[in-house]
Amino acid sequence: MTTTRDRYRGCLLGGAVGDALGAGVEFMSLDEIRGRYGPAGVTGYVPCYGRSGAITDDTQMTLFTAEGLLRARQHGDDVPGALWQAYQRWLATQRDRGSAGADGWLIGQEFLHDQRAPGVTCLSALEGGWPGRPAQPVNNSKGCGGVMRVAPAGLAGGDPFTIGG
Repeated sequence: MTTTRDRYRGCLLGGAVGDALGAGVEFMSLDEIRGRYGPAGVTGYVPCYGRSGAITDDTQMTLFTAEGLLRARQHGDDVPGALWQAYQRWLATQRDRGSAGADGWLIGQEFLHDQRAPGVTCLSALEGGWPGRPAQPVNNSKGCGGVMRVAPAGLAGGDPFTIGG
């Protein structure tokens, strides 16, 4: 029998593996990929961030999304507030702000403190000091970066569009 925990693990692991497989070629054209890796393209992990199979900022943020959702559910917290706090913890891992005073299991995982290359829009939104809302956005970005990190919202129960909004 598949449990909710199994679904979460599968979602997170599948996303992390797919992200790691594509990380080394993310900004390459198909012709560049085939030129470097042959006609079949990427068939396994390729070097990125100094190693093969490296975790990326998108995977890091996905994990912090899951943590925020789990904490909101466990403690009855406001979901947007719990997500904002989770993303602030992630931001601390990327900005050498340390994790002193930050609580939670994820913030203590050293591999999540590896600095990656998060988008400027993402960083500026999190550094803005307040969480935006659909009616009050913190920027005018139309990028797709948020899609990669909200997969856990579909597993959290309730309407994922409301949770992810």
